[in-house]
Amino acid sequence: WNHEHIATLGRIMTSPEKKAHNAMRHLADYVLVWAGGHGDDMGKSPHLARIGNSVFPDHCGDDDPKCNKFGFYADHSPTPMMAKSLLYKLVMHNLQPGVHVSETYFKEVHTTKNGLMRVYQVMNVSQESKDWVADPKNRKCDAPGSWYCVGQYPPALEKLIARRINFAQLEDFNREGGGKSAYTKLIEKERSGGKVEF
Repeated sequence: WNHEHIATLGRIMTSPEKKAHNAMRHLADYVLVWAGGHGDDMGKSPHLARIGNSVFPDHCGDDDPKCNKFGFYADHSPTPMMAKSLLYKLVMHNLQPGVHVSETYFKEVHTTKNGLMRVYQVMNVSQESKDWVADPKNRKCDAPGSWYCVGQYPPALEKLIARRINFAQLEDFNREGGGKSAYTKLIEKERSGGKVEF
């Protein structure tokens, strides 16, 4: 659950704003981002895209298993994929010329004095999804009344969640047979120094 959930959030945050909102509105009322440089969310964002791609191989595609198309150029300008991403827009909103978050999807509600933390309200949150998540009958706990309950996603996200490929299946380098992702093939190539075909 943990890796797949982080990958799901990574994919959402590194997707274009509208696509990200389509999923985010079923998960949260607010989004918080760390900004201002020095280890902020922009610095971590290429890794978020790679984690997202490890479970959603279509995020960056088989031609880019390490998700290199999501990042910065040498001149510190964003790649097209990054420039369109929700995370880039949330961090750089009104700080870079032409970078704005659409208030149809996200509304800025707080930015700290030095701009290191920014909070946005998710607009048009799905009440149906909130009600589903809040309903105790939808919790899967290790024992009745337990504090340990594995997360579940609301039904509105079924299509997105169905597209995930379990990370353990992707990264089991000792597994024989079955198809391998482009990422797994690349890692095997790097380990062996050999050639790999995608």
